[in-house]
Amino acid sequence: MGSRVSSDTHSHHMSGEPCSKPRVLAVRLLIAAGVLLLALAITAAAPNSGSGVDGGLRLEPEAFKIPAFARMYKTGCSTCHTAAPKLNVLGEAFRLNGYRFPENDKLLRRDKPVPLGSPPWKDQWPRAIWPGELPGTVPLAVRVASDIRVREDPEDGHVVNLRFPDEIYLLAASPLGENIGVFLETEWNRDDGIEILQGKLKFQNLIPGLPKRGLNLWVGLQNLYLFTFADRQIDRDARLKFIWQEYRVSDIELVDPIVSDSVVSAGGFSLGRTRPAIELNGLIKGRLYYGAGVAQEIGNLTEEEFGRIDGYYKLRYKFGGLGLDGRYAPGVEPVLGGGGQLLDRSLILETFGYFGSQPVEGAIDEHRSFGFNGRGLYGPLDVGVGYVWGRNNNPWGELLEGAVPFKSLFAKAEYLFYPWLIGSLKFDTFDSDVPESVRESGFVEGGLDATRIMPGVVFLIRQNIRGVIEGELFTRLESQDDQDGFNPKNIWFRLDVAF
Repeated sequence: MGSRVSSDTHSHHMSGEPCSKPRVLAVRLLIAAGVLLLALAITAAAPNSGSGVDGGLRLEPEAFKIPAFARMYKTGCSTCHTAAPKLNVLGEAFRLNGYRFPENDKLLRRDKPVPLGSPPWKDQWPRAIWPGELPGTVPLAVRVASDIRVREDPEDGHVVNLRFPDEIYLLAASPLGENIGVFLETEWNRDDGIEILQGKLKFQNLIPGLPKRGLNLWVGLQNLYLFTFADRQIDRDARLKFIWQEYRVSDIELVDPIVSDSVVSAGGFSLGRTRPAIELNGLIKGRLYYGAGVAQEIGNLTEEEFGRIDGYYKLRYKFGGLGLDGRYAPGVEPVLGGGGQLLDRSLILETFGYFGSQPVEGAIDEHRSFGFNGRGLYGPLDVGVGYVWGRNNNPWGELLEGAVPFKSLFAKAEYLFYPWLIGSLKFDTFDSDVPESVRESGFVEGGLDATRIMPGVVFLIRQNIRGVIEGELFTRLESQDDQDGFNPKNIWFRLDVAF
């Protein structure tokens, strides 16, 4: 969904911007071609330096903020997206507002919901049902993602995997009245079959008298959005996630050198998964976002083990640009020159904390994680850097004693060369520390210590058809799957279609 500005602002931009000259056009085309070639060349020509073909990493799906909204509000996908699922600043305000466009005379809003009662019913409450509304169109959308993966195998050379399709989604979302929104996300994939990823209700403006959107309640199976920077639904252009988002302490496999039997009893908690949660959140003066809630890690646990509740918090502050409430400060105008894309000039700072526990072999593993990041938007440039630290106090329960900390530094840079072409470069490191007591017990460590570089190109064939070429280049990977110093290199080709 994208940038729609008032007619006066738009006409000013059109009259004030000089026509593109052939020389400028040629330079931009050369730069765009160079980014594409760099993504392929770095991945194909880099020296071998990492391990196991997958690197022990699991991939989670990303979800569009869906074409149903384009139909509902009769606007293009670029109104809210740079390249779906990546949200622009208006799309993020739209999400925080319960799937309603912010009231902003500089940004276009068009919707015609079906009322479920006349307005006077509000005055008759509680003697009448408070009226709600339904969307004027059926709020359903379908997304199909197909992948080609080219990986280098130490024995078979280059191996090509065709996953047509790899994932199919059914998505539904809509406001259900002035202060209620609903979101549903289901997925079929080749490995796990059908799964419900999200099913949540948003109750906005809980307490009358507080500033608008000062206190909201979100309930259901949901993404916790601990970081919006690089989140799968908010700020990810290309395909691959950062390692810390998928890491589970069970990924650190230990092997008994005598019986060669892997120890697999460590917990499977992952920060990046959706989970049942109750969250209170809100905005303060349109710039400070807060959230705190309780969540449950269900995974493969039995009903008797569901009773453990985790807690988390998150804070975010935005300096400059469009506010988190979708409003511009007096005298501030939309950043123009994006060719239909809504650009921004701002600095965003975020932090989160997560505190939980999970049952392991004869014990309880308490874990905690903290993260910090900064992200800068300056017209077509989007850069960010972050750090996450965590610790599992007793991941193997009675079997082995000792805590396992981890840490990760990660960064990204993206540039919008054209409204339909984005160059992407990501980097992350990940380090875990198996306790000395485990090594003294005679087990061989098979950790997940890694360093990766991920160049990529994202291009829009149409607003709802997205192509991705992304390389995954390990310069360091220490794991049980290590094969005589061989490090994997992967190239991913993805085609996303949403309708």
